[in-house]
Amino acid sequence: MSYARDAATTLFINDERELRCGWRVLVFFVIFLILSTVFALFTSVIGGFVSPVGRVIDGTTTYASASQKLAGSFIITIVNLSSAVLASLLCARLLERRSLGSVGYKLHPGWGRDSGLGLILGAASLGLTVGIMFIAGSAAFRTQTTDIASLAPRFIAMFTFFLLAAAFEELLVRGFAFQALAHNTGPIFAIAATSVAFGLLHLYNPSVTFFSTINTILAGVWLGTAYWITRSLWLVTALHLSWNFAMSFVFGLPVSGISDFVRLAWLAGQPGAPTWLSGGNYGPEGGAAATIGLLLSTLVIWKSGLWTASAEMLAALRHGPRDRASAEQDRA
Repeated sequence: MSYARDAATTLFINDERELRCGWRVLVFFVIFLILSTVFALFTSVIGGFVSPVGRVIDGTTTYASASQKLAGSFIITIVNLSSAVLASLLCARLLERRSLGSVGYKLHPGWGRDSGLGLILGAASLGLTVGIMFIAGSAAFRTQTTDIASLAPRFIAMFTFFLLAAAFEELLVRGFAFQALAHNTGPIFAIAATSVAFGLLHLYNPSVTFFSTINTILAGVWLGTAYWITRSLWLVTALHLSWNFAMSFVFGLPVSGISDFVRLAWLAGQPGAPTWLSGGNYGPEGGAAATIGLLLSTLVIWKSGLWTASAEMLAALRHGPRDRASAEQDRA
């Protein structure tokens, strides 16, 4: 009986007297799925009683305009982001005895610099990708509008949407789950596992291909490397945001196969032949131009020395109870 009990304990509990990392990751995703389902049902109920909310939710239908689809996507993203934040809070505190800020959005020294440089590098990486497509003749562009009064609200709305969407995806994939794996198995396995998961999460996107899935896994490596270098999600989120925002709002190209918002963009982009370079209807992420852009950007993050992990984030990531001085530092 004692042997069976010890074996069962070893299966679930590690040397730090915590659930093993695989179980912690599973608990996180189960809590996220429960919360997102409850929040989505609650939102649907509200939509049934409050017609403006209902119309926004209905904005995700096939025949809705680009603005209506963006509004509907806002609701879905806010529901998912709220679920990811709450699941992260519960798991970080209860399973690893650390703060929500330690999961990635702690205002540590340098967080603004990380974010600013991330916005620049993400947009530059996408710009390089599109430049390769354009020079090769596999993409064409035309201006949809030059009316600033029309573009300004679209800019704000799409930037806000892609910010929330990036924050959600990073919390879900490279937040608690990545960090639990990295803490117990090291960064290489954590980056590999979460990058494959990131690729699989996009399998049901429109126009998905084998090549687009490989590129999405590579994007996971890009973002996972950025997290590991800084141990926070500011750089990662900025990279993710600016890549998607530039692709959609600036160039009017599909983002991971989704072209719902291209009518709101400054330019109208048209990916063409060869599709192995341009990505075709999936957008740049389905082609070899993006492979080049992602590889070079990953190399910059890894080798440039522009980013390091702050002492505050390294301290906040420690598991278990800490002394009073450390706790006060975390709250500051």
